[in-house]
Formats: sequence, C-alpha cells, structure tokens
Amino acid sequence: MSSGAARRSGGREFFLPLNAEVIFYAGTRPGAKVTVDGKEILIRPDGTLPDHFVLPEGEFAVPIVATSPDGAETRRGVLHFERATMREGEVGSTAEPPLGVPMGRQYP
Repeated sequence: MSSGAARRSGGREFFLPLNAEVIFYAGTRPGAKVTVDGKEILIRPDGTLPDHFVLPEGEFAVPIVATSPDGAETRRGVLHFERATMREGEVGSTAEPPLGVPMGRQYP
C-alpha cells in the first residue's frame, strides 16, 4: 500500500473511495426526439440510446422523455439513484478523484 493511501485517511492505512458510474439503455422509434435530464441527445439510427453518467454523493432523479418523429406521442420515465457513503469510528474523510458533471437533479 502506498504512503499516499495512508495520508489520505489521516495517517491510517484504511480507506474506501467509492465511486459509481450508471449506464442505462433505452430504445425508441428511429427519428424520435429524446431528452435526458432536459438535454436533447442523439439516438442511434436503430433508435437505441445507451448513455452513462457519474454518480457523486447524493440523491438524483433523471427524467428521460421520447417524442415520436411526428410529435403526436410522448413517453416519459424517471430513474432515481442514491449514493450515500457513511463513516463510523475515527475515520477521516478520503479525497475522491474528480468526477464529471453529474446528470439529473440532485435533491437538497
């Protein structure tokens, strides 16, 4: 174990950096308009839309909306996620590697 790992946990050689990346898959009719968290995304020619995002600490709701190519129909779904790290005892805070901008609304 590196001395850097020991320094991250206040001199003790005990740590648990916990990071998560969520991958979701969906599909719709080719040519449909799709938004994820209010941002329009490009779908593949076959109508599929794999996407992923990092999951920092907190609770998130990620709305996904598809509108038919002619605008006559809309389908909606919401994915809910939570990441919660807890510490017990005299465990110091461990620095996390930088994460990208999370997708979804973080609850206060």
